Amino acid sequence: MRNVVLTRVDERLIHGQVTTVWSKVANAQRIIICNANVILIIDAGSASNAFLKRILFAAAPKDVELQVMNEADAAAYLKEDSPAGEKVLVLSKTPQPLLAMVRSGIEIKEIILGNMGGAPGRKHFNKSISASADEIQAFRDLVDAGVYVYCQMVPSDAKEDVKKLLK
Repeated sequence: MRNVVLTRVDERLIHGQVTTVWSKVANAQRIIICNANVILIIDAGSASNAFLKRILFAAAPKDVELQVMNEADAAAYLKEDSPAGEKVLVLSKTPQPLLAMVRSGIEIKEIILGNMGGAPGRKHFNKSISASADEIQAFRDLVDAGVYVYCQMVPSDAKEDVKKLLK
């Protein structure tokens, strides 16, 4: 199985904190974005989507390979043997793709919950996190599966166990 060293839910995906902090903490050589909706956006043929794809790939650290996959492809990829020393950082906009991967047999020990902004149907439950009923249930299911899920914007922040927020 590939060596996943950090898994993070953050709707911003590749942004300053990931490029300057989290990828360095993880010492990752590869970032996997696991989200079918992102694939739909970047694979659509419009000029605006091509521009978004360029921004996403340009934002990734230069020494890190970026791949965007749906849940099934990411799970299959992560089940492959890892090249010696390779470290993988997995990102998702929401918890559901990560739950699907856990259910398919991928071992995820912990998930760092970053930013999930407010939107219709989402309830605010932390200073930087809002979630829908389905997202909250996915967090509950991940916790029930033995995954330690915690809120932490940057490594210097204290970890806040998501169990406290799900009550």
